[in-house]
Amino acid sequence: MSVIHAPCPQCGSHNNVAIYEDGHEYCFTPGCTYFKSATGIMPTPTLSTPQEIEPIIGSYVDIKSRKIPADSNKFFGYAKGIHGGEPAYFWPIYDNQRRLVGYKIRKKNKQFIMHGSNHDSRFLGQEKWGDGGKLLVIFEGEYDCLSYHAVRKNWPCVSLPNGAESGQKVIKSQLDWLLKFEQVILCYDNDEHGQSAAQRDIQLLPPRKGKIGTLESYKDANEAFMAGDTKAVMNMVWNAKEYEPDGIINASNLLTEVLEDPKESSAEYPYEFLNDKLHGLRKAELCTITAGTGIGKSTFVNEIAYDLLVRQNQTVGVISLEENLRRTARRFIGMDLNHPIHIDRGDITDEQIEKAFEKTLGTGRLWLYDHFGSLDCDVLLNRIRYCIVSLGCDWVIFDHLSILVSGSDESNEVKAIDRTMTKLRSLVEETGAGLLLVSHLRRPQGGKGYEDGQQTSLSSLRGSSSIGCLSDICIGLERDQQDASGAGTVVRVLKNRFSGWCGVAGSVKYNEKTGRMVTLEDTPSFVEQKNDFIESDF
Repeated sequence: MSVIHAPCPQCGSHNNVAIYEDGHEYCFTPGCTYFKSATGIMPTPTLSTPQEIEPIIGSYVDIKSRKIPADSNKFFGYAKGIHGGEPAYFWPIYDNQRRLVGYKIRKKNKQFIMHGSNHDSRFLGQEKWGDGGKLLVIFEGEYDCLSYHAVRKNWPCVSLPNGAESGQKVIKSQLDWLLKFEQVILCYDNDEHGQSAAQRDIQLLPPRKGKIGTLESYKDANEAFMAGDTKAVMNMVWNAKEYEPDGIINASNLLTEVLEDPKESSAEYPYEFLNDKLHGLRKAELCTITAGTGIGKSTFVNEIAYDLLVRQNQTVGVISLEENLRRTARRFIGMDLNHPIHIDRGDITDEQIEKAFEKTLGTGRLWLYDHFGSLDCDVLLNRIRYCIVSLGCDWVIFDHLSILVSGSDESNEVKAIDRTMTKLRSLVEETGAGLLLVSHLRRPQGGKGYEDGQQTSLSSLRGSSSIGCLSDICIGLERDQQDASGAGTVVRVLKNRFSGWCGVAGSVKYNEKTGRMVTLEDTPSFVEQKNDFIESDF
């Protein structure tokens, strides 16, 4: 005599091994092949020739502790008898030829024992319902099945033979039989383990064949039945919901989203030419800013951050891995003063700095990350999520991707960037905040470099095509640093998922005296004039 629900030494499952009375063991974990006889481990035995056993003599009685009537027990053959000198309940198990091959024995304190076998992996009570019909209800345990039968006589219902652990294996084994019913409803326990198993097992059925039934106020059908709430037991089935996998949405439910004005989730760039071409900044989007070394990427994104904070009263998080906290703070105050105090304070007074401080850092709507250098990807993601979820940041500026990847344990930069970009993209979708990402360009092959006015492109992004693929907006900055005329910086839209427009949007120029990057009316002469274009799928 042995108790089932033992750990599996092969797959490591907590309690999926069934230990049978004759000494052999079998694991119900899907995909696990563990089988043990009295002489040791061997391949899973052939299940086509199970041995028929003698029926156990018992009586059909009311189960008073569960309020289950005798007639339901009699219908399924669930008899009360004696096992090992102790009272026990016996549920008969039949094979696919409907021969009696085993019993699931239930003793005190939910002690389960298997006598015989269930080699064909059938449901408990399966033999009672013939070959198909309109509706079949599958319960996690036998008492739930009996409770439902007591409420809805003659409505097909069965139980898993070994709890939720056995669900996948039994459904796979009996799929042909299940498909003969128009509808199959899984009514597993209303706990995390049961509902997780239901979501897993329902996927074994064809689309629209299966539904999941749940109870709001009870753990399972028997608990509702014991409380006298037969309506809840019935509604568990009648109100069962058709399985919808994550991410698959019926378009008929999207009226609210369609009616929403896109401008409601938008903010503005500090440059009108970008607002004109990109229709503003949008939350739940990932915008990548790229350029060669020394072109002004950080200055450009800081202008965006400052404008969001001061003019548009947004809450902004800035994570700069190339600049210490003090310098970043000085940059924001300097932008308000129109004087780069991070370079030279000049004749700026303490009073002026304090006033600028109140308008910027002192608002309480700007959050900076006190860190310099490389950082673990998952740590950074947690910091960004904290800024958005806990601190209420509408927008997060991350400067920059390359230094993050440089600190990765991965030797392959492409894989590291792919992994990081996928997580950043998922984070944007999860939180609904806007993320502005600074990324570097790879070194150009031959010809002039980016410091000489080389045109940027999606293919120039350093490391991986995933940067361009997963970004909603890509903006490239171009400048000829050797231009004696002091030509400005071209702002080129490389990708625009929102409207599709791409091309040269406008130009900006850095003012050394003010430390600000302002709009330049004329396009620098080094730029090759080309027609604007609509991007194809990237």
